[in-house]
Amino acid sequence: MKRKMILAAVAYMAGLFFASFFTGTFSLLLLIPAAASVFLVGRYCGMVRCDFIIAGTCFAVAAVVFGLYTSLNYDRITAYDGQTGSFRGSVTDIREYSGGKSAYTLKGTLGGKRSAKLRLYTDSLDAEYGDCISIENCTFSIPCGDYLYDPEERMRSAGIFLEADNADGVRLEKRSGHRLMRSIIAYRERMCDEFRNEMGEDAGNFLAGMVFGRSSELDGNVRTSFARCGIAHILAVSGLHVSIAALLFMELLKKLRVNRFAAYATMNVFLILLILLADSPVSAIRAAIMMDMVYAAGLFRRQNDTFTSLSAAVLVICISNPYVIYNSGFLLSVAGTFGIGVCAPYMTRELSGKGLSGSILSPFLTMLCTTLCILPLSMKYFDETSLISPVTNVLVVPFCGVLIVIGMLYIFTGGAVSLLAPAKYVAETILSLTDRLSHSGRIYFSAGSERIVGLAFALAAAVAMVQLIAKRRRFTAYAAVFACALLFFGSAVSSRRFFSSFNAAVLGSGNNAAVVVTCNGRTDVIDLSGSSSSADYVRKYLTRHNITRADVLVLTNNVQAQYSAYRSAFDSIGINECFAAGDTPVYGSEDTKVYGEVGYVYTTDDYKVAYENGVLTVSYGEAKVSFAHAASRAEDMEGLCVYYGSSGAEFRKNENAVYIADHGNCFVIRLSEDGGHRIRRL
Repeated sequence: MKRKMILAAVAYMAGLFFASFFTGTFSLLLLIPAAASVFLVGRYCGMVRCDFIIAGTCFAVAAVVFGLYTSLNYDRITAYDGQTGSFRGSVTDIREYSGGKSAYTLKGTLGGKRSAKLRLYTDSLDAEYGDCISIENCTFSIPCGDYLYDPEERMRSAGIFLEADNADGVRLEKRSGHRLMRSIIAYRERMCDEFRNEMGEDAGNFLAGMVFGRSSELDGNVRTSFARCGIAHILAVSGLHVSIAALLFMELLKKLRVNRFAAYATMNVFLILLILLADSPVSAIRAAIMMDMVYAAGLFRRQNDTFTSLSAAVLVICISNPYVIYNSGFLLSVAGTFGIGVCAPYMTRELSGKGLSGSILSPFLTMLCTTLCILPLSMKYFDETSLISPVTNVLVVPFCGVLIVIGMLYIFTGGAVSLLAPAKYVAETILSLTDRLSHSGRIYFSAGSERIVGLAFALAAAVAMVQLIAKRRRFTAYAAVFACALLFFGSAVSSRRFFSSFNAAVLGSGNNAAVVVTCNGRTDVIDLSGSSSSADYVRKYLTRHNITRADVLVLTNNVQAQYSAYRSAFDSIGINECFAAGDTPVYGSEDTKVYGEVGYVYTTDDYKVAYENGVLTVSYGEAKVSFAHAASRAEDMEGLCVYYGSSGAEFRKNENAVYIADHGNCFVIRLSEDGGHRIRRL
C-alpha cells in the first residue's frame, strides 16, 4: 500500500510538471524516450504490471486534469486580457505597501457570468477581509513581472489570473460578517505590534517572520543574510513550525489527560487556526497533513513513515489545486521534507548511534542531504544557494526553534506567558551572526545563468537514477559528489566566459534604467534615471553573476536619494569609487566625487565611458554603444543606439532606434571589438 501511494504521488506530480512546463509537439516527442527510460528502470527496480498501471494512470490523469483546468478556467479568464470593463468582488487578501499603497485580492465575477480572482493595486482604502470593492472601469491584464520580480507563477498558483490596470471609480463597500477571519487577522496584527514594541523593530519583525511567516516586513538585507546562511526556511511557516506547535499542544492535552480521540480532534482545530494565523501558506498545509497522518497512525495503531505521509500530502494538495506545481514554496517544502525525512535517514543509517563521531556527523550529513535536495530549486528561484547551510542549520536553527516556542507561547496565551525580554537578546544575536557570516566571504554559490540551473536539475536527475539502479548509498554519495564538482566547474567556466567578454546590461523598469558594464573582471555601474528601484535590479544582476564589488558607481540624477538606495541595496557589495552629478557634496559620504552638471568621462584599460546631456556612450575597440531615454529624441548618438523606456509610435519608426525596450528594460548587449553585437533579454 505504501509503495502504491508513493508511486501515485510521484506520477501525479510528474504529470502536472510535464503538462505545465513542457508544451508543444517537441515536448510530446520527448515523452516517448522518457516513458521508455522509466519503464526500463522500473523493471530493473522490480516494478510489476500493477505498479506501471498505477503510475501511468496517475500521470495521464494529472496531465488531463491540468489541461482541463487550464482550458475551462485559466484560458477563459485570461481571454479578458486587454479588455476594459467593470469588476466587483469581496476582499480575500490585503497586502500593505509603503507610500499608502495596497494590493487587494478580489473574488467576484467577470462580465457577470464567470467567477474569478482579481488583483487590484491602488491607494489604501482601509478595507477589511470580506468588504466589497467595486471598480467602475479598468483594463484587465495578465499578471506579468520583470527581471527583478515575476509574480505570474505565484499568483497563478493562488488562482489569480488577472489584475486591474488604470482602475477608475474604485469604491469600498463595508460589509459585516466574516467575524472569525477578521478576528484572526486583527489578532495577528496585534501580536506583531507587541513583538515590535517589546523587542524592537528588527528583533520583533524577525520573531513575527518566524511565527507568522511575515518575512516581507524584514529588511531586504536581513532576508539576504538568512538566505546566504541557508536558514531562510525558518521565515516561512512550514514543517518545523507545525511540528513544534503540534508537539506543544499535544503535550499540554496529555498533561490534562484529555481523551486521545478528543485530543486528536482538538489538535486538528488548533492546526487550522495556526495555518489561518500564518495566512494559509501551502507549505504549512503540507506539514499539517503530514502531522495529522502521524497522530492518526498512532491513534489507530497503524504504522506511518515520512515518505508515505509526504506522498499523501502531495496527492491531496495537487488534486485540489493543479496549479500548485507553480508554487515555489510548495516545491521547496516537498524537496526539503524529502531531504530531511527520506534521503538523510537512508544516507546516515550506518552512522546512527555510533559514538561521538556518529552523533556529530549525523546531524551535519542530514542537513547536507537536505541542502543538496533543494539545491536546484533554490538556484532556480533565488539565483543562489548557501554553502554553509549544513553548519548553520545544525548550530543556529535550534536557537530559532527556541524563539518559535517563545513566540507561540506568547500568542496562544494572549501574552500571559511572556519571555520576550530574553527572546530579544537571542534574536539580536542571530541577526548579528547571520549578518557577519554573509559578509565574511564566499559562503554562497550563485547560478550565473539559466544553463547552470538546467545543469543542476539534470545532475539531480542523474544522481536519482544512480540510486535507483545501483541501490547503494556509497554509489549515490559518489554520484552526488561528482555532480556537485561538475556543477561548480560548469559555473566557473560560465563565469569565466562572461567576465572575459564585454557586456553592457540595461536594468530597470518602465522609464528607469541603470547600465552595468563588465569586462575582464571590471564592473562599472552607471545609473541613468535616478529611480530608487534601479539599485535593486543592479544588486540582483551583480549577485547572480558572483560580483561582490563594483569598481565605479556613477549617479546622474536624484543623487542624494540614489546614493542612499545603492548603499542600502549594496550592503554586501563593495564600491571602489563613486561619482555624482552636480556641485553639492553627497551627504553622508566623504569619498563620493562630484563632476558638475555637464558630464563625465573616464577610460579603463579596455573601454571608455562618456556621459553628457543624458546620453551614455561606451566605446570598446571599434565598437560603440549609446544609451538614452526614448522620450529624449536624442539622434546624435554614436554606434549601436539603445533607447530605453516608453516611446510613441512615431519614434519607433526612427531608423536610429536599433533596440527599444518599452517594457522591462532588462537585457544584455555583448559587444565584440570589431563592432559586432548580440542582444539577450534577461
